[in-house]
Amino acid sequence: MKVLITGATGFLGSHLCRRMVTQGHQIRILCRPTSSLDKLGGLPLEKVISDVTDAESVRRATEGCDAVIHAAADLNYWRQDPAQQMRVNVEGTRNVARAARKEGVRRLVHVSSVAAVGISADPAHPADEEFQFNLEQSGLAYQISKRRAEEELLAEVSRGLDAVIVNPSWVFGRHGMEYRGGEMIAKVRQSPVVPYLIGGFCAVHVEDVVDGIVAALERGETGQRYILGGENVSFRAALERTARAMGLRRRFVLAPRWAVGLAAMVLEPWDRLRGRRPRITRATWRYLSCFQYFDSSKARHALGYAPRDFDAIVADWLAFDRTGRASG
Repeated sequence: MKVLITGATGFLGSHLCRRMVTQGHQIRILCRPTSSLDKLGGLPLEKVISDVTDAESVRRATEGCDAVIHAAADLNYWRQDPAQQMRVNVEGTRNVARAARKEGVRRLVHVSSVAAVGISADPAHPADEEFQFNLEQSGLAYQISKRRAEEELLAEVSRGLDAVIVNPSWVFGRHGMEYRGGEMIAKVRQSPVVPYLIGGFCAVHVEDVVDGIVAALERGETGQRYILGGENVSFRAALERTARAMGLRRRFVLAPRWAVGLAAMVLEPWDRLRGRRPRITRATWRYLSCFQYFDSSKARHALGYAPRDFDAIVADWLAFDRTGRASG
């Protein structure tokens, strides 16, 4: 197939491009003039230089394509003005979906996020695709923008677009000379005393997410969402299992929620005043203090999705880390 991929120069997008080229597809990418193509490693790609917020450019990029995978997004969680994030995530998705429908694209896969699903108050009952979104009043611009982007996509589905949504969770994996998500794992090596927050997350490897996207492209049901998560693990358990994999003895200390909140109140305005990305914001503090657990059963059953567990992700990070340090 001839496939347009937006967000191709990003972490997930670069892995996706590599997989699609390997499978023999002809890939066209939509990228901004400032985007680095380094992570694409010289893949044979047709490039369209533009932006998802430019509706006419998006339409031209879509011409002649059999399928579209829309993975472009503004991920910044700390920006004071959320308007740009809304433009990219909401208006950009509207532009891509509308262009795909008008150009007669056979299938569009919209890469959303579990951020658009919401957070269950009960860790024993992870959120699934039918969960009632509960972050509208949270002040979390990214989460709200991704939810509204899905609504824009579904509006085009109601007008005849063949599209599906996938919702990746916390994605780990190799990204050039870095390992996305490895900062949390690396904390275990850095100190004999490791602080952690109450809460947890749903960990998934980037290659498993790519598997899910490809499966959704091939056999997802029109108008449906599929959570592409992995193992649900508490922050403490993740750190303990990492230490065990490294053969390290560590003491894990719970950081009081009130103390982290107080630090966010002090550090956020100070970092913004200095023109720096905040180390933590009040909104993300509230978000991180939750058990962000998700149920991927629907994708498992409908798409044959089979993600690896958290221990396998740690093993991959350790192999990457040994390679990096040996070559450094």
